[in-house]
Amino acid sequence: MIRSYISIILLVLLSACKQTITCDLLITNADILDVASGTILENKSLVINSGKIEAIVDNSSNYNGLKNLDAENKLVTPSFIDTHIHPTDVFGDRNKAPLNLNKDARRRLSDAYLPCGTTTVLMLGQPENWLDKILTWQKHPTPEFVDVFTAGGAMISKENQEPYIAHSVLKNTEEAQSKIIEYHKSGIKHIKLYYRLNNPEFEVAYRTADSLGMEIYGHIGGFGLEHPKMSETLKLGLTNYEHLGIIPNNVLTEQSDWDKLDQQFEEHFGELNSESRVLEYLLEQFRFLDEFKKDELEKFIDKLSKNKVSISTTIHYLYQQFESTYFTEPMDMDLTDLQRRRCIENFKIFMKYVKLMHDKGIEIRIGTDMPDGGKATISELILLGSYGFSIEDVFKIASLNGAKAIGIDKHTGSLSKDKKANMIIWDKSPFDAVQNFTSEKTIIKDGKIYKY
Repeated sequence: MIRSYISIILLVLLSACKQTITCDLLITNADILDVASGTILENKSLVINSGKIEAIVDNSSNYNGLKNLDAENKLVTPSFIDTHIHPTDVFGDRNKAPLNLNKDARRRLSDAYLPCGTTTVLMLGQPENWLDKILTWQKHPTPEFVDVFTAGGAMISKENQEPYIAHSVLKNTEEAQSKIIEYHKSGIKHIKLYYRLNNPEFEVAYRTADSLGMEIYGHIGGFGLEHPKMSETLKLGLTNYEHLGIIPNNVLTEQSDWDKLDQQFEEHFGELNSESRVLEYLLEQFRFLDEFKKDELEKFIDKLSKNKVSISTTIHYLYQQFESTYFTEPMDMDLTDLQRRRCIENFKIFMKYVKLMHDKGIEIRIGTDMPDGGKATISELILLGSYGFSIEDVFKIASLNGAKAIGIDKHTGSLSKDKKANMIIWDKSPFDAVQNFTSEKTIIKDGKIYKY
């Protein structure tokens, strides 16, 4: 009997001595998606301190949260990363923008992304007189605002016409080198080279940025033969590219092919006399290559795969020209029923090759390049899931792939110890239905809870 009393007393003493660890936020009963492996870790708890994940544990009894959130065994995923935005889409437009950003600008930008689960964006072009304020945002991230990175102005060569406001004009190699160094000194870590930047300025800008350890992105491949192609820039070492839709521009290398394509498009759609027609032309290019240059296209995809490139999506922007999405109506109201059906067929061909690129190891990442970027991201995820991508791959494209391309994957892009507590708790799981990407969600940004 005495021994039994002693055992009970010892157990009580041991329980009293057991330490409870206090944390800022404790999320329990979470089914966590590991985007790297595509597996779901069931019934876990996330311990969050100072905006970061301190631990992911099976048993939370040792922890006491200053705030507690029961995930109720709902799906928990990393938040989204948009690797191609222009703030002029939020603060003005691409032809006319305000001279300066007002005190509400950061809030307005965040409101365009955070409610949809996008917590990080990369700006690939904006007016230079906005840079001081945007760089302040970049250097001082806070939980209530979207994290921003900027590439300054997209680099182009001198033109006869007035350049778009988000471009930086380089007249010679000296200007190319000095502009890159100026950006680097200001705190800019990313650079965008545009297809209208000619050599030798292109090569000097690339090599200067590369020597400074900057992340470099290329919108490469204009219509016709006069602009540099991806094959040339791959030789320099460029691996981050913008827009899946311009891949054909880099495969069509004969003027006779361009002439034949132009004739084919005109027969079915008429003149290239609007933005919608230009975007529909991009999709017609994929049909043309699929019919006449399939081997060349597949060999080019193999080359991109061998060079381990990443490419931004911008697929909602194409799709919304001729079809409704969950938040937009078709932009091109002049299409006939026959033209609209051809656009749908062309988009299907386009997505077939997007899936092929993914299957061959090309890292596709979200890059919306349009207003309402948060909503456009959701639309792109639905499109990817509707055209053959697994939901686990869709989430990886929307998170980890973008973090890797920006160079921040050690800090965000997946849910693991010591990474930022940026995540989404889904009321309805997209694994059950792709349309659930539009469902209500709880956003966690740097450990702070937002319900949308």
